[in-house]
Amino acid sequence: MTGDTKATDSQLTSTFSPIDVNNEKNESVASGSNDCTLSKAQEHDGLAYDTPHGRKMVLLGIFSLGMFMDVIGFSVFFIMVGPTATDLGIPVEEQTWIITSYGVTFAAFLLFWGRVSDLYSPKPVFVFGFIGLGVTNLVISFLTEPFSYYVVRAISGTCGACLIPSSYRLIVSLFRKEELSFAFAVYGISGSIANCSGLILGGAVLMIPGHGQMIGWRWHFRIVAALILPAAALSWFLIAEPKKTTADVESKWKRMDIVGALLILLATLLLILGLTLGASHGFGQPAFYVPIIISLVLYPAFIVWERRLPADYALIPTQTWKYQNFTLWVGMALLGYAWWSMEFVPHAETYIHVHGEKPIVAALRVLPQGITAFAASVFLTTFPRISMRARIPVSLGLLGGIIAYVLFILGGARTGRYYWSFTFIGSILGPAAMHTFFNCITVGAMMAVPPSEAGVAGAITQTALQVGSTIGLSIQAGLLTVYPDTYNDLRNTRISWYFVLGWTSIWLIVFLVFYRRPAKELRDTEVIVAH
Repeated sequence: MTGDTKATDSQLTSTFSPIDVNNEKNESVASGSNDCTLSKAQEHDGLAYDTPHGRKMVLLGIFSLGMFMDVIGFSVFFIMVGPTATDLGIPVEEQTWIITSYGVTFAAFLLFWGRVSDLYSPKPVFVFGFIGLGVTNLVISFLTEPFSYYVVRAISGTCGACLIPSSYRLIVSLFRKEELSFAFAVYGISGSIANCSGLILGGAVLMIPGHGQMIGWRWHFRIVAALILPAAALSWFLIAEPKKTTADVESKWKRMDIVGALLILLATLLLILGLTLGASHGFGQPAFYVPIIISLVLYPAFIVWERRLPADYALIPTQTWKYQNFTLWVGMALLGYAWWSMEFVPHAETYIHVHGEKPIVAALRVLPQGITAFAASVFLTTFPRISMRARIPVSLGLLGGIIAYVLFILGGARTGRYYWSFTFIGSILGPAAMHTFFNCITVGAMMAVPPSEAGVAGAITQTALQVGSTIGLSIQAGLLTVYPDTYNDLRNTRISWYFVLGWTSIWLIVFLVFYRRPAKELRDTEVIVAH
């Protein structure tokens, strides 16, 4: 967020380390420094000093609610896919759309809204996106056929994509440097809670008795809307207007990089669309390879276009990829959500449809994963500097993820002694390890860039997380049909988990080879724990 600061020189001297603002970005790129110390000219326009503490806490709660709703929009459906598909008459080959119809537009629009938040005020981006998310959830709760569900869920994903990049910008603007560690920790934990509690909340909602418009999955969307809409309205009055900038409308419009935004938007949409259609109708069909081929053409076109533009006018300046380890973190992020989703879905579906357990019982079987992941989140919040020295925690996190999948393969989503001997132990070890890995990804990506690029950097990371999850689920959908009867044949689930095991192992090797310790340690800056 730009604008003149109202803070006095003495306040700024005591809060921020002295930096040569004019040379900061160039020196960061040249030296590979991760120095994200906030400077007067970079971020704060006085809101961090003018906003009362109580208002900051309320707003932080609202931003965290937005993160919670974004994540719950995915995690709750790991257990609600079956009942939703049955009620709407969605065939098995199209059931991936129940989740990905939201994820397609969510991932595709993150970068666009990140750019809008960086150039214009993030306030309307957050507020109107939050209102749109609430309204679309309410509409979805009354839909009765698949096509309208897919369309409105896609619109909902566009609205949900507004929240993350705008929240990054607003948090950085509203909180002082010494408050940012706490603020981003709370914000990150809200996402962790949503990811861990989605199955339990989904199982609880499915217990609501009724049929037709009163069926359980519909109440999920109504409850979400009832929580979002009042919070969104309140945020409009609580978020202060940013200081006006000297840049004119024409200059901002040019810096929006509409061509670049459209190229990356279409490329990401077509990539996810092709993967989802491939999972639904087969990877040998034109519905799969035509969108994939077009997306593989559009991505290089986007890179060429961005290289032609001055840094201030590019959606993703070329120099962004030169920040030390940033490209590595984005690549690592592809595994972040995929590791979880490719394990959650087979476990839930097998417990419910093969073993005949109720959704809430299936949710309780995976509850240990949520508990240990949340415990890891609290631990990393208490000792945030662990994430700054990433080599050891990331390596151990990936190693723990590998061991967990070995245990999942041995357990085979079975009950009885197989669950307690293998799956339960993997559920304790794996989520704690992979949450550490996930936390290091988000912290590392945000630390790798200057705060002035926080919106776009956060959007890039989130896009990678969503695209990786979609890629993983699409590949898994194909592997689950290697033998007939999908989840009823244990070999299908094990084949898909062997894939995740290999993916995680390769990422461990890639990280150990390409990670470089930052040339300049952040000794005087609290780690920003961001989700």
